[in-house]
Amino acid sequence: MNSNEPEQSAAEMRSLLGFARGLGLDEATVREIYEAVGREAMATGASDDTRMAEVRKRMLASVGGA
Repeated sequence: MNSNEPEQSAAEMRSLLGFARGLGLDEATVREIYEAVGREAMATGASDDTRMAEVRKRMLASVGGA
């Protein structure tokens, strides 16, 4: 594990939770999406930018019912 990972994860979650508030999503939903995408990204080797874009996309989809 990279020594910066805990700090990066915390910063990412803070950013995502701010985004989630605007969407009306709770922290548990955001964390579930974040962790699922993280597992998938690790398996596929996706970049951080791609991973975070996918998290936001799924957050939007969960609000829209898509």
